[in-house]
Amino acid sequence: MEVYLGLEYSLEFGEEHAYKLTLKNGNSLTFKDDFFKHFSETATYLHQKNIPKRIQFLTSGFAPLNDIPVIFGKNVIENKGHKIECGIDIFASSFFMLSRWEELVNPLRDAHERFPVRVSLAFKCKFLHRAVVNEYVELLWNILTHLGVQQKRKSRHFSFVLTHDVDLSQLWRNSFSPIKTILGDIFKRKNKAAIRQHFNYFRKKKDPFDTFDELMDLSENQGLQSHFFFIAGGNTRFEGNYKIDDFSIKKLITRIHERGHVVGIHPSYDTYLDATMLSWEVDALRQMSPQPVKAGRQHFLRFSVPHTWQAWEDNGLEWDSTMGYAGMVGFRCGTCYPFPVFNILTRKELNLVERPLLVMEVSLFSETYMGLTQAEALVKVQEIMETVRQFDGEFVLLWHNSNLVLNGEDYWETYKAILMKMKI
Repeated sequence: MEVYLGLEYSLEFGEEHAYKLTLKNGNSLTFKDDFFKHFSETATYLHQKNIPKRIQFLTSGFAPLNDIPVIFGKNVIENKGHKIECGIDIFASSFFMLSRWEELVNPLRDAHERFPVRVSLAFKCKFLHRAVVNEYVELLWNILTHLGVQQKRKSRHFSFVLTHDVDLSQLWRNSFSPIKTILGDIFKRKNKAAIRQHFNYFRKKKDPFDTFDELMDLSENQGLQSHFFFIAGGNTRFEGNYKIDDFSIKKLITRIHERGHVVGIHPSYDTYLDATMLSWEVDALRQMSPQPVKAGRQHFLRFSVPHTWQAWEDNGLEWDSTMGYAGMVGFRCGTCYPFPVFNILTRKELNLVERPLLVMEVSLFSETYMGLTQAEALVKVQEIMETVRQFDGEFVLLWHNSNLVLNGEDYWETYKAILMKMKI
């Protein structure tokens, strides 16, 4: 309640398996404990069998939408005048989404050893597109308001966070690269649009992936900062386009800093389970960066709950934004608010904050994932954005600098349209 609503409260512990909130006027709200009461020791809940097979939906005037998902508990609310009893265990349900313990106990992984969106409870039960934790918060607030709460809730405003993972700083590494690319377009890919696109960039002596100044221009026009996350190491085939101490990268980082934008870390492919490698890369970027390195996102969205979060904490990083699915846009953590991370193994809250990733352009356009057209993608982004607006949340967008002109497609207008929708 403190993080999301900003309400003051005091705790008392008893034997009853319920969460009872008593207001100063004597009215009360009770949520049944429908999860943790079943475990003699808190950590014993960490088992795949404890993930619900299906969920219910509750229709109530207190819910912010027509209905509300019930992850743990029962789909009933009893209004007894000065006393309201809610069957939804919103605390266990919110903890399930925010802590991501589902990902620790479910061993299924994709080709990149990532927890796949299609095995998540949110996808299987059709609420991935909903900020369910925010819905629980609104349900709680609406009931408290009905009961006569005398406090004011925390003030929030819709915000937009633009992030750019710098996987590829440039398409062409030398003077022969453009010719090689165009020949590949002609004879191998037989892509006429790509031929025209690459030839035009070659003629202008401009690398197609060098979109940094244009991205910063657009951000500044909207009164925003862009966050550029750099790879500072790695030894797999998924890195190696640049080195963090390349002269061109040093100049780029300096330019980003001088224009008032943010430099962050994009830890390499294997760092998600290698705390030592992560530490080395964070230090390497900090040595290059004229500003403190406080935030970033894991490369390929590879993540291990809670180990990756703990490694970020141990390296003094302030916020991460990896928590989005590669396979589909939506609310992996069930929320559009930043929240403090909890280590489910040590049972300690960390200083690290998660700012959930809601939309990545690769998820929208890749045939491996959603495979949308640009028009379809814009509609989908608008749907997510409207949900975030409803809760005065934070819309975190990832658009790679290297995916604005690609293989004959030009995505600039779609990117600009998304930024324009921020103002609507």
